[in-house]
Amino acid sequence: METSTEKVIKLLLTFPKRKWKQKELAEAVGCSKAFLSKLTKKLIEKGILARPYKNQIILLSFTNALNFWQTMRKLPKPVYIKTNLNQEEIIKKLEKTPHCLTLFYAAWLRIKFMKTNTVEVYVLKNEINKFVKIFGKESNEPTNFIVFPADKYVFLGSEKINNLRVVSLVQNYVDLMIYGGSGVRVALKLAEKYNLLGV
Repeated sequence: METSTEKVIKLLLTFPKRKWKQKELAEAVGCSKAFLSKLTKKLIEKGILARPYKNQIILLSFTNALNFWQTMRKLPKPVYIKTNLNQEEIIKKLEKTPHCLTLFYAAWLRIKFMKTNTVEVYVLKNEINKFVKIFGKESNEPTNFIVFPADKYVFLGSEKINNLRVVSLVQNYVDLMIYGGSGVRVALKLAEKYNLLGV
């Protein structure tokens, strides 16, 4: 699951224009004020945050924050689902199931680049067993239906596209970048379309 540092960065990236009080940021993430104070100092030194007033924190560099999050992010250990359903049938069932699409299928919904035969979703960790049973059974071997256990934070900034819940744009970008391989190409197309890197 995401660390407190990741949660802070994701919150700042999700609401990049917001001016935060340190106390409210700590409460929103569920970390101590002492932890946030140390983190704030570190992020100011890295040029990610600024403190225009004593009691206020703002995101100074969206791109630096995005890159910083990417360096610490790790995808959770996947659960593979063996199913008799084809991709279209899986997608239809997902419309009625709590989830949050990520990686290639989420990017496909956004930018229609590099069509995929995989479906990758986040599901709340305490709902995984129930979720797997709806679609099939767990497999020890990799399949085209991949589930990542998550906490509720993965839903922050998520949106609905074609009746499907999709992770936030920044989460989609970072997940693709850390996935590597062709994920980097798709992430860069995503960044280009939505001007994530400011170029």
